[in-house]
Amino acid sequence: MPTLTEHRKSEPLRFTLEQQAKLKELFHAEITPAENGLVRVTPGSRAGAVVLDGDHVVVEPKVPLPRIVHMLTVAVCPLDWRTAEVKGLQAVSIEDAVVQLFARSCQQAFAAGLYRSYRTEEQRLAFVRGRIRIGEYLRDPRPLPVPVTATVHDEDVAENQVLAAAVQKIRLLPGLPDGTRAELARVWQVVGEVTPLAGDVALDECRRIVWSRHNSHYQAPVRLAELILDSSSLKVTAGKVQVPGFILDMPRIVEQYVRVLVRDALGASEHDMRDSWRGALWLDEGRRVQLIPDLGMRRAGRWCFVGDVKYKVNAGPDDQAGAGRREDLYQLLAYVTETGLDEGTLIYASDRAGEVAHTVRGTGARLRVISVDLGAEDCDRQVMSAVLAGRQRPPSC
Repeated sequence: MPTLTEHRKSEPLRFTLEQQAKLKELFHAEITPAENGLVRVTPGSRAGAVVLDGDHVVVEPKVPLPRIVHMLTVAVCPLDWRTAEVKGLQAVSIEDAVVQLFARSCQQAFAAGLYRSYRTEEQRLAFVRGRIRIGEYLRDPRPLPVPVTATVHDEDVAENQVLAAAVQKIRLLPGLPDGTRAELARVWQVVGEVTPLAGDVALDECRRIVWSRHNSHYQAPVRLAELILDSSSLKVTAGKVQVPGFILDMPRIVEQYVRVLVRDALGASEHDMRDSWRGALWLDEGRRVQLIPDLGMRRAGRWCFVGDVKYKVNAGPDDQAGAGRREDLYQLLAYVTETGLDEGTLIYASDRAGEVAHTVRGTGARLRVISVDLGAEDCDRQVMSAVLAGRQRPPSC
């Protein structure tokens, strides 16, 4: 079982040309030749495990696994991250950690009550229940069964269907410990009888669910199910081949992790600080070039905060250490200019903590460059304290 590490060049390994192509596409890997027909593989910003032509390939994250578990809990379950109990997880890999979190979250939701709801269903019955489908009834000469549209109250609803789809995706992953498989089996015993959904359909259903006081206890497991379905539905586009596995896009996880912490620090709602500001900011008057900041807070039509998150070192080869990359600073300046603010915040998920501030000539705008250590136990505090240390937001915010 080849084991690689995110952003780290491997020892010489033997992979076929087809496997190399899949590694490039799935993990954004860089392949360099080595001796005796072997290759060295440097994965990009993705971690997880896949089965490539019978070989189980694992890419470990560069951040320690306990910190990954914590970031996932914050990013995927923002409503419960302060009280989520993750200390008892004894995960051996990133996919094992996610599966354990998912299984535990499902069991907590079921303990609060298996969700049931009303839905309409077309049936053919020996008696009339609900509304007769007159057109179909008249076309069929038989008096029975009667085609009806009935209202049903049961557990065969989207919330349980997406949980079942996630279990189906991951329960046969290679490398999962027996204890983790047993936890998944307990979840399957509860949702295994609901109507099955294909992966892409289940992913769409995840995103269409409307939350209320009736189903809110399902929000954490459904968000984890969305992560699993999104990470498991992998296709190598060159050959349109479905690849079994589980892959996390680390920049997306880190971005959402930081966003949740910034929301908490600023007291912002998900409406004030959206997951995406696509379509809200433009660089040009013709609206052909969009600006999409990772972090943006807006209230009553007024921007209160803007920033961006970078999952990379905070200096390029020609940049001063810790001062931020020039292209990232240019991007942040565009955000600050368009929002009308006098300050922007650039957060680098790095391996050491620090802060540098630049004052832009001519405008006086302040560009803050914050580096946070993802591997540190106090990373949450680093992010929240750095955000609160910025300039005072407008009174209306």
